[in-house]
Amino acid sequence: MKKVLVLFVMFGLSVFIVSCGKQTENYFLSDYAKKFQNEFNNYSRQIDENPTNSEAYRQRAEIRERIGDYKGALEDIKKAIEFDDQNYQLYYSRAMLENTLVYLKEAVQSFDKVIEISPKNFRAYSDRGRVKERMGNYEGALEDFTTAIKLNPNSDESFVSRGNLKNRIGDKKGAVADFDKAIAINPVNVDAYRSKGYAIDVRDDNYKDAVAAFEKITKLNPNSADAYDHLGNAKRNFGDRKGALASFKKAVELSPNHMYVYANMARLERESGNRKQAIKLFEKALEIEPTNQKYKNDIAALQREEETVKEVSLSLHKD
Repeated sequence: MKKVLVLFVMFGLSVFIVSCGKQTENYFLSDYAKKFQNEFNNYSRQIDENPTNSEAYRQRAEIRERIGDYKGALEDIKKAIEFDDQNYQLYYSRAMLENTLVYLKEAVQSFDKVIEISPKNFRAYSDRGRVKERMGNYEGALEDFTTAIKLNPNSDESFVSRGNLKNRIGDKKGAVADFDKAIAINPVNVDAYRSKGYAIDVRDDNYKDAVAAFEKITKLNPNSADAYDHLGNAKRNFGDRKGALASFKKAVELSPNHMYVYANMARLERESGNRKQAIKLFEKALEIEPTNQKYKNDIAALQREEETVKEVSLSLHKD
């Protein structure tokens, strides 16, 4: 009976190993991943020759991350830490992978370890803050962003992160102040301009500052269809339909297959009462993404509106 049990366990283990091997091999089927196969095999050989080779595990984890095997990368990083447990960079890599895999509590714990080993690492505080924000721990996130700024007052990224959080929790004035600080530190920080533009409420008197922020992005990225799309939305939100349309047309000129621009143009036409043109634009967006149910619903709603208008018009003529 014992022999049968041993054979069963060995068979199960062999199936598990083979299946794991196939799973790993599958990641190398794409043309992009194939170019990393030799490097992956090289680090695997190094690990076979020296199972305590922390650097080989780290390098193989990097390959796995590049080809999308995040769980495999995390396992390799954990092995690397076993043999080099005071290397804060390994804990940092573990934290980022855990964040990618949405193991958020574990990611915070890994960042805790980074900060324990490297207490003045402002990036660790900033990145831990972003994880805490994902978890809904806004108070903890705000504290981390503020600590990151204290450690490095010239970190424009930390100001943007704190500004985004302040905007989320309703402190729009504080958010805009942080975005302005980020821009003062780094005048080409596109994220800061974009976030500032969206943080300014359409009811505020300084709405022109929001448009100016998006206009700055188009100057920094004159070939970006997204930049003109954002500018068009800003102008649309603030009632400048003519300016919005010009921005959307520029976006389409730069990227003729930009689905979201056509949808935004359609919404602008709908708000202007041009339902037929709006339908055409939503249909154009659907050509690019035929399975988009939202656009189908928008078209159906517009068609119902058209029918209602016709019925009302006919009834008025009869009267």
